[in-house]
Amino acid sequence: MPEPARRATPELEDRSALPIAQPKIVAEPRNLTVDIYRALADPIRLELLARIAASGPVCVCHLEQELPYSQPRISKHLATLRRVGLVSSRREGTWVYYSANGDALDIAREFIDQLGRSMRTAHEADYCPPADREKAPRRIRR
Repeated sequence: MPEPARRATPELEDRSALPIAQPKIVAEPRNLTVDIYRALADPIRLELLARIAASGPVCVCHLEQELPYSQPRISKHLATLRRVGLVSSRREGTWVYYSANGDALDIAREFIDQLGRSMRTAHEADYCPPADREKAPRRIRR
């Protein structure tokens, strides 16, 4: 039997001198207040957060049993809550336990408090002089 033809292998070159592809990493500043309010804007996430806050560390399996949502849907919403810091998680074997994080709620509460204080503060518009009728532009009637 004839021996199969061998492919010619190109000479291996020194690969240490070749450039390695580098991903472009963009450090984007985050607005935590906006992220938290966006996370709180969904009724399912509000329900999950309320249950987690009321129950202390709660296993995701119990959330799946108590709620009428599918496991992937619950996991997606929990990931959003975790990403903005409203909940934290810890793994024990195959189960993941979630706890509410008060620090993120403090950020949301602080913004609301600042809004409230700003509403009670005198503003520049409160002290505007009365408009002079002669200087005001006239309306054209048709």
